[in-house]
Amino acid sequence: MSRGLGDVYKRQFQHFVGCDVSKDTLDFALYARDTNMRSFPHVRVSNSPDGFKQMCKWLKTNKVKIKDCVVAMEHTGIYSQPLSQWCHKKKLAFVFLNPLDVKNACTTGRHKTDRDDACFIADYVYTNREKLKPSEPTPPVIDKLRELRNERTLAVKTRTAYRNHLATMTDPASRERMEQLIKELSAQIRKIEKDIEATMKSEESLGRNYKLLMTIPGIGMINSLQTIIATANFIRFQTARQYAKFCCVSPLSKESGKTIRCGDHVVKKGHNEIKACLTEGARSAVIKDPGIAAYYKRKRAEGKSHGTVMNAVKFKLICRMFAVINRQQPYVDTDKYRSK
Repeated sequence: MSRGLGDVYKRQFQHFVGCDVSKDTLDFALYARDTNMRSFPHVRVSNSPDGFKQMCKWLKTNKVKIKDCVVAMEHTGIYSQPLSQWCHKKKLAFVFLNPLDVKNACTTGRHKTDRDDACFIADYVYTNREKLKPSEPTPPVIDKLRELRNERTLAVKTRTAYRNHLATMTDPASRERMEQLIKELSAQIRKIEKDIEATMKSEESLGRNYKLLMTIPGIGMINSLQTIIATANFIRFQTARQYAKFCCVSPLSKESGKTIRCGDHVVKKGHNEIKACLTEGARSAVIKDPGIAAYYKRKRAEGKSHGTVMNAVKFKLICRMFAVINRQQPYVDTDKYRSK
């Protein structure tokens, strides 16, 4: 079991650095004990290798050794990748933070600048050092899959736009050109999907997990791809409930004393693309899986709303995905083996 920063902190980490990431610049703040958060030492550098070296010099001027500190940053996708890869190469410990967790922990009414954000992150990582764990950079193969997914998503949206516009066109020449564009986009989508399949097969563990996910009724290529990218091939999350919370599929409660607000319900935050894919997977599972179909009908008969039941089906699919990966065995429909 990996240890939290608090365990390692007692042995090694003595300094905590917060980093606010943007496209062109990085703001670093060094946590200082018994000091107001806004007075933390701060430096702004470029988001480039030269800026990373400048950050190291800044740490030395503050009498901080690289091996004794940990850098915390929000996971901002492509903008945080260069720094995380550089830290990994230089053996500088770093932590990826969920931007939503940082936002929820942020007090209202404070100044909103890059420097203030970096200072807050430094204070946040020190306060939560017992819970946080060192991160690893995203594997290159996951980055490639993410690019292919984004390319396919753009092509599918463009093709859909052309198809919708084609229904309103009456000029034969314009319709012919539009139909040709749709055919070309369809061919490009097929090529992208072949590249996705080839990339999945490029690594043994990746290809094996991909095949295992495809054995689950309702889980197809897109849901498997989305899950592998979001979990970094099931490294970022240890349990299905963690991933369900990340996708905002698990219901949340709001109550205080005798007051119960709205009851348990899901929020509209989270990754809409992942939730949309899970919705399509749940619809497919209700049709293809007799067990899920019976569950859906039973809950609807009990008075549950369609959205509530479908959300439960999404969670069932997430649990099944993590189950086949943990067991490293294809999905088995246990209902077939129940005694009647």
